[in-house]
Amino acid sequence: MYRRFQLLAATALVSVALTGVAQAQSGATTIEELVVTAEKREQSLQDVPVAVSAFTSEKRDLIGISTVQDITNFTPGLAYSAGNDRISLRGIGRLTNNLASEPGVATYVDGVYTSSTVEVGRSPLFIGRVEVLRGPQGTLYGRNSIGGAINAISKRPTDAFSGEIRGSYGNYNRRVLEGTVSGPITDGLRVRLGASMTKQDEGWFHNISGGPDEGDIRDEKYFEAQFEGELGDHADFWLKVARSKYDNRSAPGGRTGGGLTPLDTALITPGSLSPGAGYGFAFGQNLVTLGPARNGAFVTTGDLTAFSTNGETFNRLTDYNDQIAANVTYHLDGMDLKYVGGFQHYRYALQSDFDGTAIKSYTIPLNPGLTSPSACNPTYVALGICRPLVARPNVVSLYQENKEWFSHELNLASTNDGPLQWIVGAYLYNEKYKQPFEITLPDQAELATPSAAAANPRRIIYYTDQAMEAWSQAAFGQIDWRFTETLKLTAGLRYTADKKKGVESGRLFCFGCSAAVDPRVLGSFTPVLDITTSTFSGARPAGVTDPQKGVVGPAVTDAATGVRRRGLHDTWSAWTGTLGLEWQPDTNTLAYAKYSRGYKAGGFNSGTITAFPETDSEHVNAYELGLKKDWSGALQTNVSAFYYDYQDAQVPVSTQPPVGPSTSIFYNIPKARSLGFELESIWQPIANLQLLFNYSYLDATIRESCCITDGADPAAVAPGAKPVSALGAVDPITGAPTSRGQDLSGNHLPVAPRNKISFNANYTWEFEPGSITGSVSYVWRDKVYSSIFDRPYYQAPARSQIDARLAWKDAADRYTVILYGKNLTDEQDFDTLTATRQTGFNAGGAYNLNRTYVLVPPRTYGVELQYRW
Repeated sequence: MYRRFQLLAATALVSVALTGVAQAQSGATTIEELVVTAEKREQSLQDVPVAVSAFTSEKRDLIGISTVQDITNFTPGLAYSAGNDRISLRGIGRLTNNLASEPGVATYVDGVYTSSTVEVGRSPLFIGRVEVLRGPQGTLYGRNSIGGAINAISKRPTDAFSGEIRGSYGNYNRRVLEGTVSGPITDGLRVRLGASMTKQDEGWFHNISGGPDEGDIRDEKYFEAQFEGELGDHADFWLKVARSKYDNRSAPGGRTGGGLTPLDTALITPGSLSPGAGYGFAFGQNLVTLGPARNGAFVTTGDLTAFSTNGETFNRLTDYNDQIAANVTYHLDGMDLKYVGGFQHYRYALQSDFDGTAIKSYTIPLNPGLTSPSACNPTYVALGICRPLVARPNVVSLYQENKEWFSHELNLASTNDGPLQWIVGAYLYNEKYKQPFEITLPDQAELATPSAAAANPRRIIYYTDQAMEAWSQAAFGQIDWRFTETLKLTAGLRYTADKKKGVESGRLFCFGCSAAVDPRVLGSFTPVLDITTSTFSGARPAGVTDPQKGVVGPAVTDAATGVRRRGLHDTWSAWTGTLGLEWQPDTNTLAYAKYSRGYKAGGFNSGTITAFPETDSEHVNAYELGLKKDWSGALQTNVSAFYYDYQDAQVPVSTQPPVGPSTSIFYNIPKARSLGFELESIWQPIANLQLLFNYSYLDATIRESCCITDGADPAAVAPGAKPVSALGAVDPITGAPTSRGQDLSGNHLPVAPRNKISFNANYTWEFEPGSITGSVSYVWRDKVYSSIFDRPYYQAPARSQIDARLAWKDAADRYTVILYGKNLTDEQDFDTLTATRQTGFNAGGAYNLNRTYVLVPPRTYGVELQYRW
């Protein structure tokens, strides 16, 4: 804590010193102007009344920003979890990968909305600029931009013939080869072709059982073709077609940590299980933890990069990811009519060794009390046998996404130089997707023939799916009126209507659930019970009569397949907008105050047929003050302060039923608050030396939320718990009186670090043969919680990282050689930490926590060669 205060104090002193030095200097060097399209028209970054972080391809090459996480490190208020591709801004984001729930930060690639941020991290050879707009963008970027928006703009075809080839080699046998060629075909048509290949076959995490390693194992291919030209004297167009495919064992989706050895069978006590509920495992993973497994059967090795599994794991595109983006602009007198549209389709599969061990079979020891017929229960005496039980815990999970979407926008914008600028437009979006998830025990033969139920030839124990379709329509407009030489008023309004409908489905099995027969006596897990109807009932709790929002008809089980299905449907709509005032006393100063209203559509916890599957829409009222200042050309500082009144944040809450897997219930937090301060600065005190310093302070907390149960600690007995004690408490999901759960007031919003710092220093030595540029970066992030519960097992400690680059460029700017290193001190820090409860295996109903952690990448280094013509 003391070191943190020292660091913050030093930061404040440095900022004050920089301001004084810049004022004393008379422009030793000038910071290059950066043009952005944050408000859908080209403007200097310093003239945009929005908190924007912009990264050109040149800046990314200079600093070494090559991934979404790198962009996050240098953007105040931005947080990203690489393990599951979730992003948030100023405490607002996405906390689930259920496709029926929307992101809180809108991502656009070439103006086309996309649900994933991975494209933003594509190589600087392909992406010309990335813009991160902080704060609700409810007028111009309406769809799910309640927290902000991220725009990635591709490099475009060139007027003259040119090209570039890049190749790099790094540790872990990482190879990257990419290239582009661009130029005119005819006087009115230009083309740009590009392709890349990335391969890495040595993983960060070592499989000590002899199986394949994991962790950033990659085999990726990407290709794009762009066409740009004029359609007569008044129109122009741009078109991009791209295809990509990968077969990886990496994040997002893949392994993010290790640390476990194979099962130590010596630690299992014979007879430690009792017949009955102790055998109730509908969750296949529990097969490998029979006995007091989570009490010590897994032993931490101390090496967080080690793991032990036998199953095949991968995350891959099973078909090509096809993308199309197009712009067509017709130039009128004083205005432009522009169409922006696109299409994308992909099929994704993630397979994991779900039991987390290399065990293929295990004999559960014989209960000493059942070693002879005379000691057996009378029921077993009649059978004449008392035998050990063989479990085959080869548990495989398969998660899939099959998704496609269309996006269309038509806008009309002024292009004159008058005091009044305006833009109006309409937007239409449609998406369809399926999201099946299944857990199988392929070697457990009993699962193929469940009792009195449809056959189960694939030996699935847990299956969910959803087939959904969503529409979003909007109309918007914004005016900017400069009513004096120094003052400008901005007002914008948008109306959005959203609709979602589809079918959710699931099936669930339980074996060894009956107390009447001890499976160890029969020597097999029989009977296998289909408990789909009872578990996926969707029924309201006793005493609750409120209608089930979003549910279409009752859940029905298909007798032929055993799959239970239920329909879902609902609509949401909202007015959003912005109102702001700018003051520009001189060309180097911009001060602004603004109010923004943000909205995110409601969603469904689809796939598990729960009693209350729908969540309401989110809303935020955001207030912001900002100052952008160029100090004599040598120092540029952009500061902003904000306050958010955040209502009905959509949060998944894990629950652990007595039988079956843990599930999530979606919940709207009634009230939350986010306030903070952000600084971005560039200082060039002398020629060829540049210093970048960014800092953000964020206080994102829950103001009102009661009676929610932590699935990892249902009894609220672990340190930090705040159990409900007040009379008259009401369960927020069911509306029924309750004495369970916790009061969450004052807890942090997930993945919202209180403090974050990034710093870069780069200097260029110029020689007659060329130049050498050295760059060093340091980033530090405060601790974060991955849950709405402020508990130690959800907390990832503060972390830091040091990166460096050394680049040589020839005088003709044809060749560049780069030596790079990331995480030079090889810190084993956590990005996020989560915990789930393990049940059903310990005497007295005790339980243990299974923690999942996301490690930051280890030390990586390599060399990159670039050639341009």
